[in-house]
Amino acid sequence: MESFNTLVRELRLAAGLSQRALARRAGTSQPAVARYERGAATPSWKTLQRLAAACGQRVRLSAEAVPDPHDVELAELLIGLTPEQRLRALPRYANLRKLAREQR
Repeated sequence: MESFNTLVRELRLAAGLSQRALARRAGTSQPAVARYERGAATPSWKTLQRLAAACGQRVRLSAEAVPDPHDVELAELLIGLTPEQRLRALPRYANLRKLAREQR
């Protein structure tokens, strides 16, 4: 997914609008549009829809479950171990899990 700041900027540029013109059409301020494009602020969903509509576009949001890269790395590491090596390593991983819970 692209970031919201990139999306706002690409919508505006594709419509051939200045930040000021987009702000006027969307009912917001030019400094707000500038903050969205810099990534200094994130527009609400409603504001993002207004910005897109002002550019003659619509936005659609989709979600996808993605595995945590740390989990994938750990799984690959464990697959490379023999069953005996995995059993020997178990107490260390249990201790790491305990430490992680304490950090929350």
